Amino acid sequence: MPSQRRMRVFALVIVVAIITTLYMTGSARQTRSSDFYTKTQTELQAREYERATKLRDADDVSARLKAAETAAKEVANEKVKKFQNSVDGGSDEKSVAGRLMMKDQDSTKKQVPGVANVGGRPRDREAAKPEAETQEEHEVEVELNAILKKSPIIIFSKSYCPHSADAKRILLKKYKIVPEPHVVELDQHPMGARLQAILGDTTGRRTVPNVLVIGKSIGGGDDIIELHQTNKLLQTIKSMGGSRIVEAELRDAGSRSEMRRRA
Repeated sequence: MPSQRRMRVFALVIVVAIITTLYMTGSARQTRSSDFYTKTQTELQAREYERATKLRDADDVSARLKAAETAAKEVANEKVKKFQNSVDGGSDEKSVAGRLMMKDQDSTKKQVPGVANVGGRPRDREAAKPEAETQEEHEVEVELNAILKKSPIIIFSKSYCPHSADAKRILLKKYKIVPEPHVVELDQHPMGARLQAILGDTTGRRTVPNVLVIGKSIGGGDDIIELHQTNKLLQTIKSMGGSRIVEAELRDAGSRSEMRRRA
């Protein structure tokens, strides 16, 4: 049987344990009810809420940006379709010098949106399946399409070329055309060589000048001279340009007399 002394020590240990437990419980309760503890907890909760709000806003912004990007792509695709439709103009027409347009003139030619083959038809271009293109080819096509938007008539030229000078003199000096034909000097353009190459692939004309009306090539320097001298240039421009040609006429009586003599 335990001695009285041991019993007292055991009882004392129990009492100390109970007092310690009561003290710790009371201290914790007091700490939770203190201003410092309350403010700390409130601040921590506020920060947690702020962080959750930022994460939610970030997700919302990301979703909005993605939606805006999708919408922008759809708008851009729609503009491309409208532009392609605007440059398709006419079909089954005669080319320069009375030559008939031939379907499938060269099935190996690469197709570029907005640029028609010499002798090609719009539906032939639509039926062609695009091949995988490189980044460089894409950049050239984007630049070419940007150029085609500048005017219904584009004169691809080189500043030192006498045949280009003849075409520019006739179209810019002898005729008043609104909007005015836009001239691209390929020897001065940073993408000049690549533009000339892609024009060769798409229009079949690898030399300059290369005159495009609504994306269709009507020929080079000799062709423009022949059309002018046979009094067919205005008719060709108006018929191919359609409503996009606001005005087209000879500038002076001298040019009219020259054309009558040639006729």
